[in-house]
Amino acid sequence: MGSDSGSNGNFLVRFYRTAVQFLGEVKAELLKVAWPTKQETVASTWVVITAVAIVAVWIFAADKASALLMSLLQRAF
Repeated sequence: MGSDSGSNGNFLVRFYRTAVQFLGEVKAELLKVAWPTKQETVASTWVVITAVAIVAVWIFAADKASALLMSLLQRAF
């Protein structure tokens, strides 16, 4: 009866070892990341908020313009 457990241990032991190895690799990779400074994060956040506001205004204007156009077409016909 061929069993996979052998010297690797049972499923839980293999899972634990794999999880520990994975988390160790994640930690090593996170240490390599060039994290932004607080000032860079704040500046990037303002850029995103501004871009979202501009797109929201543009969508709002396009929606109102199309609604106006549709109501004018309905009255015409």
